[in-house]
Amino acid sequence: MTLLIPIAKKVLNSINYLCSESETTSSLDIVVYLHNKTKDLDLLNTLTYLQDEGYIVGESHGNYWDNIKPTYKGKHYNQFAWIKTKEFLIKSILVPIGVSFLTSLLTYLFFQ
Repeated sequence: MTLLIPIAKKVLNSINYLCSESETTSSLDIVVYLHNKTKDLDLLNTLTYLQDEGYIVGESHGNYWDNIKPTYKGKHYNQFAWIKTKEFLIKSILVPIGVSFLTSLLTYLFFQ
């Protein structure tokens, strides 16, 4: 699971909002919803990225996407990101601290 960059989050949030109103959406709806905020937005590549990562499903027609809808992973991406962050903190910070503490304790007990 990868973390989303801000542009991808913005598009995914737009898709989630638009699909709460109807079952599916299109790239045109996303452009209209984001109106003038699309200057730095590479929408077609972002949609392709989101589909490749499993956040959305949809039909690409070259310069237009249709029947876009979020997957379960796309609807709940914040929860998935939080789980990934917790795993990182536990594996990279808490476990090494615990191992270091136990090693120091055993060394102290062994050489005392």
